[in-house]
Amino acid sequence: MTDKYHVCFAGANPQADGLSVDDSASRAAAENQRNGSLTIPIGVEQGPMVSPFEPQSLAMLMSKFWAPGRQLRISFLSGNDWQKDQVKKFAPLWCQHANLSLKFIPNGECDILIDFNPMLGSWSYLGTDCGYFAQQRKPTMNLGWINKDKKEDSIRQVILHEFGHALGAVHEHESPFAKIPWNKEAVYKSLGGPPNNWDRKRVDSNMFTKHGLDKVKATQFDDKSIMLYHYPAEWTTNGKGTPYNTSLSEKDKSYIRFTYPPKKKDAMQFSTMELHPSNQPASVNKQSKQFTEQYPTAPRVPIGLTSLDIGHEHNIRLAAAATDISTSAFNTSLNAWADTVLYGASLTYLEAGPDFDYLQTGTFSTTEISPWQNHKQQNSKRITFEKPFEGQAPPKVIVWLTMVDFANNKNWRIKSYVTDVDTKGFTAHIDSWADTVMYQAAITWLAYPADHPNVASGTFSTMDIRPADKPQPENTATVKFGTKFAEQPKLAMALTGFDYSCEKNLRLRVSTSGVEEEGFKWHLQSWADSVMYSASAAFFAWV
Repeated sequence: MTDKYHVCFAGANPQADGLSVDDSASRAAAENQRNGSLTIPIGVEQGPMVSPFEPQSLAMLMSKFWAPGRQLRISFLSGNDWQKDQVKKFAPLWCQHANLSLKFIPNGECDILIDFNPMLGSWSYLGTDCGYFAQQRKPTMNLGWINKDKKEDSIRQVILHEFGHALGAVHEHESPFAKIPWNKEAVYKSLGGPPNNWDRKRVDSNMFTKHGLDKVKATQFDDKSIMLYHYPAEWTTNGKGTPYNTSLSEKDKSYIRFTYPPKKKDAMQFSTMELHPSNQPASVNKQSKQFTEQYPTAPRVPIGLTSLDIGHEHNIRLAAAATDISTSAFNTSLNAWADTVLYGASLTYLEAGPDFDYLQTGTFSTTEISPWQNHKQQNSKRITFEKPFEGQAPPKVIVWLTMVDFANNKNWRIKSYVTDVDTKGFTAHIDSWADTVMYQAAITWLAYPADHPNVASGTFSTMDIRPADKPQPENTATVKFGTKFAEQPKLAMALTGFDYSCEKNLRLRVSTSGVEEEGFKWHLQSWADSVMYSASAAFFAWV
């Protein structure tokens, strides 16, 4: 076998090496708030032996990207000067397209620790998992195929590929869009010998685990990606191998730009995983957040729920809040009450300072109509804008859920939306239906001029792609903005409704797997044994 057919394994098995799924997720959330709204693949060795399309916890859906703007410290456990120089030459090519920098240090604390053991092949842990092992002075990457017998393009391929993993990227052949017709017996035979020497379980994990869209931040399958290794024709049933890619593809560059965007004001996140893992439920989750800049006056902070993980044995109660807002910081919280078991939740928020002077925001709660003891299924209120949009077309208005309170013995159904929008106001609605008992609920609303440039908004739902009587955990489609942005926009999105069976836990997350100038790909996801009949969300995009 030539060196072209070496195959790496991303991350090997961090759980077997001492890093639990929950601790990995908590580290990722603490490093980068966006990890809660992006995704990570589930390999068969990264948890219980379940179908790769059935993640068992929200922690398994967390991505492991470093914080944008980070300077990653790189050090070496072994290797000669020539090997180290190859890494210093090729690894920074990723940084030409990402808001990251690499600093190579001779010793001391580092984020990525590289070994060159020729007996252990080439591999890397994924993203922020590297930091855990580097702190213990254990290698986080091995570059066993870097030697002077190799051609430069082969060396570049291996280094770029493994650093892709270290930055959080997964194998392209594991994309849910990859449709490679594997000749499995040929692959078992080939990879069972040197230089990989893998057993069938290892081959299955690294070659045949097709990650669901809820587990991989995937674009359409890219056969030019550096994350796709070159496989020979005899490994497929149609006699067609994969290309020998030695440089970053255009989609690789776009992927890493989205993952590590420039330091511009973005939608921000807060997740309970920043405070505790999901296997340690807590009712009170509060954190102080610093604004990205000092404002002359306190900005508005519209918020919306982006994920829920709540036990079904007791009532479903969750409230998101932004309080104590000053010119430099505020407190955000995700709290349950009474006997509710809150395993996890997350929210998104905007810093609506002077840059958002065109945006009006506010809130509406069903308790403004009637107390929770006198709950109703249909709740509406006429909202009047503080500043009418006089002389203009009716504005665009979206809503996000911020609080829910349901009885646990009936299915959980909620829908929030607006009607009768005019220049002076609109009617906000929070409804349930059938036999659902909704004690109370609340929303945030956002309104802006319909003709405002460089802004887009809208809604999406699982009902856009399937009926409610065909529940499934992964639901995804693409939203087009209508007009193309001049550059990749920022995106904030949060939940507007859902319809879930009360017999299993309420587990729901809205996420994205890529934003481009024309639109974005959305995901509405459940996990474990939850039954999602439908779910919906709203988005706000801007540059």
